[in-house]
Amino acid sequence: MYEQYVIHVTRECNMACKYCYETDKTTVYTWEDVRGFIDNMLEAAPAGFQVEFLGGEPMLRWDLIQKSYEYIEEYCYTNPVKFCDSYSITTNGTILPQEALDYISSNKKILWYASMDGTIFANQLRLMKKGGKNSHDIVMENIQRVRDAGIEPHVHIVTHPYNVGSIWESIEHLYKHGVRHIGVGTVEKTIVIDDAYCKRFLEEMNKVSISVLSGEFRGLEIGLFKGVKPKSDVRCYIRDKDGKLLGESYGRVESDVTENEEYDVMRCDDPDRISHFIYHIREQAYEGHQRNMRKFNV
Repeated sequence: MYEQYVIHVTRECNMACKYCYETDKTTVYTWEDVRGFIDNMLEAAPAGFQVEFLGGEPMLRWDLIQKSYEYIEEYCYTNPVKFCDSYSITTNGTILPQEALDYISSNKKILWYASMDGTIFANQLRLMKKGGKNSHDIVMENIQRVRDAGIEPHVHIVTHPYNVGSIWESIEHLYKHGVRHIGVGTVEKTIVIDDAYCKRFLEEMNKVSISVLSGEFRGLEIGLFKGVKPKSDVRCYIRDKDGKLLGESYGRVESDVTENEEYDVMRCDDPDRISHFIYHIREQAYEGHQRNMRKFNV
């Protein structure tokens, strides 16, 4: 398994999602901030690794994403013992300049991941900061632009008690619009989830599983059905001495950038009750899909 590094390029965001957990929405990053973290990351990185660009809304700083990608690729070209397997941009899907779209289309190692919650109803808590409009229509237009450019869109759905009952409907909605890679997550900090949520989550995911295996959603990949992130993964938040969040890692290698004394590192190796709760229902959904696979002789 590759180590995955997260590079933060901004804390600013153009949206005001009702369940957003971020408290810092103003910090600005310079190329010197980002390059310094990349230099230390590359020096300590294992032979193979992956990179994710994150914010805030990372597409507000497309310039830093492009510079980082080219910088890392040049490093790996001149140091062939190391390579980056893929780069992903986790965006809210509302910002997609044509320049960026053309660049992503020409550089196949860059993956486009949009975070949106499915149907316009399911997406009702994802609002634009200016005007408070539901972001659904903007994101769907950009998904189509991505597909037209020959790029496979990936969509991550955040579920919560107000949209958990429409998981299947949301996945059908995205599938009809050409999306074939979908992740399904659960809100963790800002909305309370309960037993009723968990029961409906498992019912909806079982319905999705049957639709995939029966051929109704032919060719659809649901991240959760491929496996549950191992408990051994320990998310590490990496900050400079002034407290600015520069990046993250998943603790998959024994010695990496988290060992650098320049940084303050917070290791999330003591999951709280909610994290255990969510892990348990995700595990159940995965196991339910495995049982369905045996029933369908897949």
